[in-house]
Amino acid sequence: MLLRLQSYATFQSVVNATDLDAPFHEAGAGLSSATSKATARRLRRTRQRLGNYRHDLLVAMRVVNGIEREMLQSEWENWLADENGRCEQVRVMVLEGGGRGAEEVEDKPGLMQKVLGGKSKKRGGVDRAALRKWYDEYCGSCDADRRGLMRELGSLVM
Repeated sequence: MLLRLQSYATFQSVVNATDLDAPFHEAGAGLSSATSKATARRLRRTRQRLGNYRHDLLVAMRVVNGIEREMLQSEWENWLADENGRCEQVRVMVLEGGGRGAEEVEDKPGLMQKVLGGKSKKRGGVDRAALRKWYDEYCGSCDADRRGLMRELGSLVM
């Protein structure tokens, strides 16, 4: 084991003689054997290439991360616009009782289950108090997010 430690220590001196900031021809200049100098030059050349690869990978990862961030932001904006459109439909059709909307919702128990998270408490009709509560909480949140997004986008344009 002692012999291995000495040879490894010698190898470490070759590795450490490879200053990446020094000119290429000086790699291993302080070493006595030609094979050690050649090893030092190979190590330096390989480590420089690996450094270049690492740099390129980091730049590529930053680009990929930026693309993902932009994609998520775009999808968030699209989804939020869709949700705000649905909230507007609920407001017009149900909460304001506009047109045939209220009757259409009463005839579609699946919509009430989706909106209220279960069956309607009133048999054959819409639980307007529960619908109003859901609308105020959920659609209020969507609208606040939309207004915040519009302020953010407005500040980027100006």
